[in-house]
Amino acid sequence: MAASPPSLLHSVRVVARRTGLTPDLLRAWEKRYRVVEPMRTAGGQRNYTDADIERLRLLVRATAGGRQIGQVAHLGKAELEELTAGDVRLAPESAATEAVDPAVSQYLDGALTAAEHFDATALEAGLRTAALRLPSDQVLDSVFGPLLLAIGTRWQAGELPPANGHLATSIIRRVLTWMTDFPSVREDAPAIVVGTPALQMHDLGAMLAATAAAGSGWRVTFLGASLPALELARAARLAEADTVALSIVHPVDDARVASELRELRMILPAHTALLVGGAGAIAYANVLNEIGAERLDSIAALRNWLRERGAARQRQPTTGAG
Repeated sequence: MAASPPSLLHSVRVVARRTGLTPDLLRAWEKRYRVVEPMRTAGGQRNYTDADIERLRLLVRATAGGRQIGQVAHLGKAELEELTAGDVRLAPESAATEAVDPAVSQYLDGALTAAEHFDATALEAGLRTAALRLPSDQVLDSVFGPLLLAIGTRWQAGELPPANGHLATSIIRRVLTWMTDFPSVREDAPAIVVGTPALQMHDLGAMLAATAAAGSGWRVTFLGASLPALELARAARLAEADTVALSIVHPVDDARVASELRELRMILPAHTALLVGGAGAIAYANVLNEIGAERLDSIAALRNWLRERGAARQRQPTTGAG
């Protein structure tokens, strides 16, 4: 097949503008899920066809409807069109256009620029403004989540100095703590313990999950990083939590982490759900399947799970005398 004429090819910047995807999220989708296969110039720059852009738009709409990218990345154009058309019919004002909201892109781009310029004041002000002006679900899914991914990707690629990365994560942590300072939830609200297993020192993903859980009306106990299985189980018992959520980022495929997960599942009560997410969770897919843990690959997926669990809990009949 002949290559498309140069006039029909588009740069990453053009694709980002037309789809609402950040360059870092686009690169992550390509690397992890091979959603498109861009052409490359002699200098290694990625170029995209109109068909690539249309496919990416459909994938954005499908994920904006609440699906995980891993669930839809393999679908063809006709299947994606049918799926997204159904979303529009069921929810005309749905988030199908939310992901390409220029305001969201502005907040995300502004945060990345502030991190690159080592501007703590601008970064914190921008994130707080986004949290105040955007719905809580949208700001977590479309600003904080992609921002953390972008910072991690750029740091690993050597494009963001370590000090800038540390500054950014420090500010993100502070703003997430502020966002989680909600009024007290109902006494009968479901409870969740959130943290990372032993040897996992990166807890920002867990903090993002805790913020999402609080926003979904759950009583949240956030434990931070690197707790052994016995302590996680003890915390769940003391908090009367029926769900434990863990984030795994690095290291990946560590036999000791796998052992911690097996031990935790063994000592948790059978009715206590175990959720695992984060960039490194897929490396433990086999052990998670083995122990019956739920692997969630996005904050949106976590939120949907929590809301379904909460709704099911409310539908359970209460027991009483007589």
